[in-house]
Amino acid sequence: FLQAIHIPIYVYGGLKIDSLKGIIVINQPLKTGMIKIGYDISGVPSSCLKSRLIMQYVLNKPRQYLIVYDNQVLTLREEVNYFKAIKRLTLGEPIQHITHQQEFMKLNFYVNEDVLIPRQDTEILVEEVIKIAKKINAKSILDMCTGSGAIAVSLAKYLPNTEITAIDISKKSLEIAKKNAKSNEVE
Repeated sequence: FLQAIHIPIYVYGGLKIDSLKGIIVINQPLKTGMIKIGYDISGVPSSCLKSRLIMQYVLNKPRQYLIVYDNQVLTLREEVNYFKAIKRLTLGEPIQHITHQQEFMKLNFYVNEDVLIPRQDTEILVEEVIKIAKKINAKSILDMCTGSGAIAVSLAKYLPNTEITAIDISKKSLEIAKKNAKSNEVE
């Protein structure tokens, strides 16, 4: 005789969770996150990259981990944190403020709402400063309004024989700049 049993299924964060199994693996929230993020303001689908960056941040794992272990089981806390971050992103918060990370001049920088997010077009400026500083054998460079320290730290990294001074009116910005100098080993 066959017996039918009722297995409750719950919907959480757009995902069905079987109450008997309660198992969510990495690739399931990634797909849902991509759908929730959708397209950026220019109409370009950026959802795949952003959903993966958020998952990397939540799990504190590199990109390769997500690829190799896409069937890894998530804890409920990891899933909740992931969907909270996706929600913040869909409400317009920059991904850099969610993950607290921004790459600049092939270096990683900590950022938050107390500093501006380093922009790629500023890298062109820094590259030109490096060229000029090398050409004239600059002894010192001053970075005013340093913010995250992206410019000063990058200059210090690529011009090790030049003294770089970074100043800012904001104590919070200076703390972040110091943190970035230390993490990029130029302190």
